[in-house]
Amino acid sequence: MQREMASKFEPDSDYTNVRELTIQNTNEVAWEHYTAMRDISSLTLKDGNYNVEDVMKSIMDTYETRYNEIVKEHENGDREVSYELTGKRSLTLDEDLAGLDEAFKMRLPNLEGYITCQQTNKAFENAGSSWYFRRNSPQNEVKTQDKAQMFDTKYQKTAVSIMEQAKEKFLVAFKSINYKQGTATSILSDIMKKC
Repeated sequence: MQREMASKFEPDSDYTNVRELTIQNTNEVAWEHYTAMRDISSLTLKDGNYNVEDVMKSIMDTYETRYNEIVKEHENGDREVSYELTGKRSLTLDEDLAGLDEAFKMRLPNLEGYITCQQTNKAFENAGSSWYFRRNSPQNEVKTQDKAQMFDTKYQKTAVSIMEQAKEKFLVAFKSINYKQGTATSILSDIMKKC
């Protein structure tokens, strides 16, 4: 009933009814890797004293860690898994890595959300001059403030683009004979220095 009432006020809500999910639109492999990446990141980002660069490095580090774990698990062939919806089955290396790539894509909105939180916190540092209070002042009644003016979406897009570039460069580096653990964050740092 509460969802029904809320839908009247927010008809374009992104709410997903979990009971309506089907095997066709559920990727349990990606979800396994996403939760593993999130859990690993929580170990390095646990003190609350980190910034956007730290979050980006954590995502790249966890991607590399999971990538290495997956490759190692497949040294002797397919990996046996058992999921709640799809049950027991074998995963090929390609299927497993495709799930990891989906998990990486799922982590990027987490980065965007972190950036939005940081921007929101900055906007509210000085309450008298924040965009929130300025947007409701009588002098702005005719003007409508664009979301892009409230938040620097270009910054978010740049951060996501950097992450995607770093992932692609990592995949090339992984296949080279000079690959060493820790390469992903080094690649990310190099890209960020150039920006």
